[in-house]
Amino acid sequence: YPPRCLLCGQLVGLDSRLPLCKRCRPQIYLPQEPRCPVCSRPVSAEGEYCKSCRRYDCAICGHGTFLYQDGMRESVEQFKYEGMKEYAKGYAALMAHFEGEWAERWENPFLVPVPIHKRRYQERGYNQAAELAKALSVRMGLPVWEGLARTRNTAPLQQMSAAQRRRSLEGAFGILDERSWPRGTAILIDDIYTSGSTVEACARAMRQRRPEQMVVFWTLTIRAELT
Repeated sequence: YPPRCLLCGQLVGLDSRLPLCKRCRPQIYLPQEPRCPVCSRPVSAEGEYCKSCRRYDCAICGHGTFLYQDGMRESVEQFKYEGMKEYAKGYAALMAHFEGEWAERWENPFLVPVPIHKRRYQERGYNQAAELAKALSVRMGLPVWEGLARTRNTAPLQQMSAAQRRRSLEGAFGILDERSWPRGTAILIDDIYTSGSTVEACARAMRQRRPEQMVVFWTLTIRAELT
């Protein structure tokens, strides 16, 4: 406090509905229609799949609210790596404003933050996906389930291809608390969607225990495709 723009840091009026200043509002990186029916990346024609989803048999669909580029990319990196976890409240306001209806249309939706390994948590001090899920829960009134765990630490995925990411994440997630597992649609929450390998690995871990579980993803941003 006082509220500041999530992209440039300038002061935002107290009466502003969104945590963006007037200068940055036209620069909101919303994916343009049409969008891939699986991952929501922009595509050239209605009903067309993006390059990544044509190449790989994706086991989960969902939405990324913003494109991971320029000012939004810099903001998310501060959120993830520079201790700015208070950004989660502003991001939740933006996600709920632009795609809240999409999330609420699922049957009995509940939010599942993508977990990070305990070593990564010790280094960072928090899980950015969990902070985002909690802020969305407050904003939208949806329950959060943190029963999914990262059971194996993996090498950083940033420089890997989509195929390498999938191999690296095999068996990296498991169920920590099955007793509190809600019934309904699990919405995996994360900050960035790149190849989809992380949310797919999470979905597989959940369906191994509960094959009928409906799982979708909702990320703050969606990244350019990997080759």
